[in-house]
Amino acid sequence: MRKKELTRVTGLLLAATLLLLPSCAKRGGDEAGQTPPENTQGETPVISSETQKIDLDGVRNARQLGGYLCADGRRVKDGVLLRSGALNTLTEAGAQTLAEQYHLKYIFDFRMASEREAQPDVEVAGAENLSLPVFSSTIYGEKILGEMKEALASGNQGQTMVILAKNQGLTTIYENMLLTPEGQQAYAAFFRTLIDDVGEGEAVLWHCTQGKDRAGLASVLLLYALGADEATVKADYLLTNDFYPDLIQQSKEQAEALGLTEAETREFVALAASVDEGFLDAALNSVQENYGSVQNYLQTQLGLTDADLQTLRDKFLE
Repeated sequence: MRKKELTRVTGLLLAATLLLLPSCAKRGGDEAGQTPPENTQGETPVISSETQKIDLDGVRNARQLGGYLCADGRRVKDGVLLRSGALNTLTEAGAQTLAEQYHLKYIFDFRMASEREAQPDVEVAGAENLSLPVFSSTIYGEKILGEMKEALASGNQGQTMVILAKNQGLTTIYENMLLTPEGQQAYAAFFRTLIDDVGEGEAVLWHCTQGKDRAGLASVLLLYALGADEATVKADYLLTNDFYPDLIQQSKEQAEALGLTEAETREFVALAASVDEGFLDAALNSVQENYGSVQNYLQTQLGLTDADLQTLRDKFLE
């Protein structure tokens, strides 16, 4: 296997080992969080890859939250809240776009240290890169790491993904991203920086490897904090599938060639290339069960006060 392909597969499979993270959820306090204001304009948001994509040369799944209807009938400001896949393939032109067009101040990297070392982000002039790993490689089991190394050495990526798809999957991954201390610390730091350190007219970008799971949940939490409704949150989450049609098709064909069942194929494709509303629903249901609501989770687990939420909305909505 070529070095470049090995690096890509390693990152994919290391991300998949999140399956082993132990659930450590606990119910938050009894205080009810402030309910986010409902959208009152009765509008149906038009959300598509065409309305949200940004021209970021060399980077896939690059888009923004601008225009989404949120609290008090206000919308997310255009060109300030950006999300994408990893920036290791960002071209010089793409870096110039982020610096000069968006005046980017922060890049939030939710990947593990091993992923960052294998595929470091391209530097963007004027932007500070903040490492906020949602999970740590130090808590992975030796067994799964050994199996992955063997599979990589033999070039058998497909069989390793089959093992992961058959035994555990993205439901566990998603729940643990939101319920473990590592995930909560990362997302809390993400919000704290947005609230305390981002000024008027300054943009931020967050990403993981493909910009679909760890970065996707950051967007979910941020949109709920800004007062977006469930339809808007899910529509933005599902846009990833519009940005990766080729990878999704390749994964489906590989799953078929491996003889996977329908359920196994769903896990396989979601691990490799797509997002699935069912996995997001499972994660949000877990938050509901453990903390009462997403709003209460934001306040009790990520430390956001009513004043913090108002600051977020005043800063990023218009």
